[in-house]
Amino acid sequence: MLFIVFASAGLSAQSAHTGYEALKKEPVAPARVQSYYQDSYELLSGGPDGFGYMYYSTQDGDAEVTFNWIDISTTGTALGAGDDWCSGSSASTLYYLGFSFPYYDQVKDSISICSNGTIVLENPYDYQGLSNAALPDSGYGPNGFIAVMWDDINPADASADDIYFQAFSTCPDGYSGACAVIQYHNVPRYGGSVYMNFEVILYDNGDIKLQYNSAIDYTDATIGIQDSTAAVGINPNWYLEYVYNGNPSTHIPDSGTAILFKYPPPIDYDVAVLNISPAGPVPVDTIIVEATLRNNGSIDLTGVPVTLTIYDTATSNVVFTSSTNADIAAQSIITVSFDPFLPDPRKVYELEVAVAEPQDTIPGNDTLRVLIRTALAFGDIVGSWDFPSLGDGGGYSFAGITYASDSGKFYVVSMNPMSTVFEFDPNDPAATFTQTSWTLHAFFGANDIPWGIAYGPGGFYVTHVGYDGSTFVGCMIGYYDGSGNLYDSLDVYANIEAGGWLAGLDWDADNGYLWGIYVGGSNSVYQIDVTNKTVAGTFPNVTSYSLRGISVFREVDRVLYGGWNQGAIYLLDYSGNQEASVPMLGMADVDVWMECNNPDDPIYAFITLNNSTNTLVKMATGFYCDQVAVSEKPGVNNDIRLTINGRTVHLNVDDIAEVYSISGRKLGQFRGTTTISRTGLYIIKVRDRSFKVIIK
Repeated sequence: MLFIVFASAGLSAQSAHTGYEALKKEPVAPARVQSYYQDSYELLSGGPDGFGYMYYSTQDGDAEVTFNWIDISTTGTALGAGDDWCSGSSASTLYYLGFSFPYYDQVKDSISICSNGTIVLENPYDYQGLSNAALPDSGYGPNGFIAVMWDDINPADASADDIYFQAFSTCPDGYSGACAVIQYHNVPRYGGSVYMNFEVILYDNGDIKLQYNSAIDYTDATIGIQDSTAAVGINPNWYLEYVYNGNPSTHIPDSGTAILFKYPPPIDYDVAVLNISPAGPVPVDTIIVEATLRNNGSIDLTGVPVTLTIYDTATSNVVFTSSTNADIAAQSIITVSFDPFLPDPRKVYELEVAVAEPQDTIPGNDTLRVLIRTALAFGDIVGSWDFPSLGDGGGYSFAGITYASDSGKFYVVSMNPMSTVFEFDPNDPAATFTQTSWTLHAFFGANDIPWGIAYGPGGFYVTHVGYDGSTFVGCMIGYYDGSGNLYDSLDVYANIEAGGWLAGLDWDADNGYLWGIYVGGSNSVYQIDVTNKTVAGTFPNVTSYSLRGISVFREVDRVLYGGWNQGAIYLLDYSGNQEASVPMLGMADVDVWMECNNPDDPIYAFITLNNSTNTLVKMATGFYCDQVAVSEKPGVNNDIRLTINGRTVHLNVDDIAEVYSISGRKLGQFRGTTTISRTGLYIIKVRDRSFKVIIK
């Protein structure tokens, strides 16, 4: 099917990389570690970075580095590199150095060599692509890599030579130890006519030397080094950039340029806090905080004081402390645990772990901070379930999803097996996921593919796509009753738009419109009058691509949409302004589920992923039940809605609302908007409908 090929291809590539990593585990051994240089040390050039690397350059006049070219174009191993290619990710090939190479806080014995001027040392089976970026870069990986000259370089050009690799037990440039050389020989930028010659030399002492032996076709490359943890904020300063997109202009390399990234010397005393767990969302339940520590020095340490301090970020007050003492052997890693901590609901806390070794010479890594939160944010994944056995077991079954408030169930359209509908109870998806007895109508015979589904008053709407294997031949919306029997239909090509197809659907009870996502053509988000079978309006599409799924979150005047073309889900207000977005690979459709038993209950959305394992995801919307009035008569007069902002209550219809205390005493009435001055629980009556309203 045309509209699932892209997801399938991306996932199979990812799976291959994961498999390669399982075949070869890199050595992770103690390395010499960072050191801040003393004031007496002559600092001529760049650094130190957060780990202790410095760079020296012939362009800066540094005596610590000289240009001494090593030519391996006739003696080294030719890689046969392709365009936009890495030996690890493209060919499952790592090149072995023949020695242990310290790189940041790890030791490597092999590397992946990439055509676009990079050497990947950490996560070597990942792809480091053609789009250079400022360091630290997280667009690929995140990887630990050397940017020799990161740009769109094409060694597969018809007039190019190749990339070569050679390891030496004694380095031919005069260094007495071992080294390995990677030479880019007569390679152009993609579409360029300047054939460049540059190389990187890796020394067994951890030093890295870059050399450029020709005129350089430099437009917007990146040169530097980074650790994989720099890109994700664990060690944000573990990178050192020499030049990015011509800045500084004095660092654009030319023939005879040499750059030396100097590995930091060893030290005796240094304890670093590497990691704190947990981080991010946590349950409202007792947690045990753990910290990972590393003794980077050469001396065994005993009784090192380690303290956990937890702050309430809203007040900056200390709410919890716990201390322990740690014994850490030289150049080793340990994990310590602290006393249990019980967080309050809907809070954000800062966790700070600090070590207090009195002889520590590098205070910069003694303290680490992370945030935890019981306040769920938009995009937090709180559950996921796989159903790989559907259909032929090949996956890619899930399409549209909708919640039917009358039954309390979600309904999911399946494309494998084709034209089936599944249902599940959101309180226990794994145990209740079953196929319904529905038989969807085949508007296009064997070429009929169902996709979107929405629950409206008393029934369902389902989109049907006509696709003959190469061309879209039509699109229909089937009107089904609560048992899945077809009673009417709408011709999308005749009444809305022709040429593409309608994907995700949702019902907006405020105005009685069906919202639909159009794929291809205008890529519009349509509001459809299903009674008159006309377009009532459109809603903004903040992306330049087609979408797949949509949910009208009318209780808080928001809209959720997204799809696998973007690999993301978006949150917008009713005016179409984007408020948030998070990655959501393979997203097919989404619908909101609101079950409010108390004011601190989060409001969730369920998302279908069109992937190889048929995954169902439960995601936080970032909203809570006390932001929405809870109806005492669900499913009746769905056009009436109360929203709450602090102590302000807004009624969306032009009616008179009566306000009562919880004991039943009438306190007053209002039209439109009112402010309730006191906290507490109230009953607001509109027409024949009652709402519980919590004012905090």
